[in-house]
Amino acid sequence: MTGAIADCERILAGWLGQPVNSLTSFAFVVAGVHVWRRSHRLVGLASVATGVGSFLFHGPMPPGAEWAHDVSLAWLLVTVATAGTRWERLGGAPSLAVVGLGLAVVPAAGDPLGALAAAGAIGSVLWRDRSRSTVAALGILCIAAAIGRLSATGGPLCVPDSIVQGHGLWHLGAALSIALWATASSRRGSLAPASSM
Repeated sequence: MTGAIADCERILAGWLGQPVNSLTSFAFVVAGVHVWRRSHRLVGLASVATGVGSFLFHGPMPPGAEWAHDVSLAWLLVTVATAGTRWERLGGAPSLAVVGLGLAVVPAAGDPLGALAAAGAIGSVLWRDRSRSTVAALGILCIAAAIGRLSATGGPLCVPDSIVQGHGLWHLGAALSIALWATASSRRGSLAPASSM
């Protein structure tokens, strides 16, 4: 195994450049389908898009895959931040268009935009709902983020050739937290289902 390393996993030749990180991306698709069917269509759609963008980025890695990855993740965070609020319509197609065009013009803004969108989403969710289920979902997200950070390339938990990848665990934890939050919020009525973008 002699490939470059990204997100701590060695990039191999073939369709699944990073097998663990690409396959765990499908957790967002599974969570998105669940959320689409049971609670909130827009958040579900954005989660599915995030899974596809992440798979493209970690798997076949075609041109534009990093853009698709960054845009879909930022869009998911915006939909979470605006779901069930008076700003929800802006979280659909308008925010997707703005984020997509913005990152096409300034691709280097992907990471800062993702961090800003994550802080906004977490703040918005906690502002509206501090129930046990929401705090538990955010706890899972925080643990997954810590594991992902500690396992980043060069981090203390980074083992590039391991079948257990911290970035993959981040995918699984983030997808699970979205599914738990959306489902529990919908049951309590604090997240009204959106029928369309």
